[in-house]
Amino acid sequence: MYDLIIVGAGPGGLAAALDAHYLKLRTLVIEADKAGGALSQSYPWKGVDSFLGFHKKKGGEISDVIVRHVMDSGAEIKENECVLEITKGSHFSVKTSKGIYDSRTVIVATGIRGTPRKLGVPGEDLTGVSYSVSDPSEMKGRNVLVVGGGDSAADCALGLEEAGANVWMAHRKDELRATDENRESISRSSVKMLWSHEVVNFTGKDKLSGAVLSGKEGKKKLSIDNAVICIGSLPSTSCLEKLGITAEGSSVKVDENCMTSVEGLFAAGDMISSLKRIPQALATGEKAVYAAYKMIKNPYWK
Repeated sequence: MYDLIIVGAGPGGLAAALDAHYLKLRTLVIEADKAGGALSQSYPWKGVDSFLGFHKKKGGEISDVIVRHVMDSGAEIKENECVLEITKGSHFSVKTSKGIYDSRTVIVATGIRGTPRKLGVPGEDLTGVSYSVSDPSEMKGRNVLVVGGGDSAADCALGLEEAGANVWMAHRKDELRATDENRESISRSSVKMLWSHEVVNFTGKDKLSGAVLSGKEGKKKLSIDNAVICIGSLPSTSCLEKLGITAEGSSVKVDENCMTSVEGLFAAGDMISSLKRIPQALATGEKAVYAAYKMIKNPYWK
């Protein structure tokens, strides 16, 4: 029986794990992929400027530091183990792809990456169409279309351009939904913007070779080697369904102590924060673990 199980090993989950060790709670961290969250899985190449003390460090470098810090503390982390469902009786049971674990409390910090949203157009299953870029240098010299208008799409387009790719960026509206910094960076870059354009279909035989887009002036054909679709994701909260908790968009409702509507079940990180930034993820992870600690030690903290 664990005192606490943390689902997700991104910044929020890792912050909770570090404090849980300090509070001497018997804790297990379960991560469906590689520990580090989006820093290690989606943006290891991207520079991070929102984390105090890590100026000009890349996501992968920051991930290595924080994961090593938590592991050196003695935290138990199980990677590549997907949580399938969480149920509650006298305690919580967390069923994964490899086993079942019992705990008094649970913190869910799975972020908002979840399952990538798809365009739902013909040809989207062709080789060469993807939903993230782990290493932009692999696309050096290639013609790449990035689809989307938020910060994820802008980051991707800028990263690919810096790596030497020839980049187009298609957005269905006439302005980006990105930060001012990313807007300015895009305007200064060589990324070719396709405003008010939507992908109608991808073309190619087995492998991607082109895209057809629809805009105000009609259809446009592009010859491309790769396409990266960055239009958001469906939250990875399906494991909470048996507890009667459903996400609103990409968020889970919590109270001032980061607890959901189920007593003893907390949430942290991007799935509860309006600001999808590392400092907020760290803060909510710490807040959730201290609330769980007080519940476990009840009535001492009453």
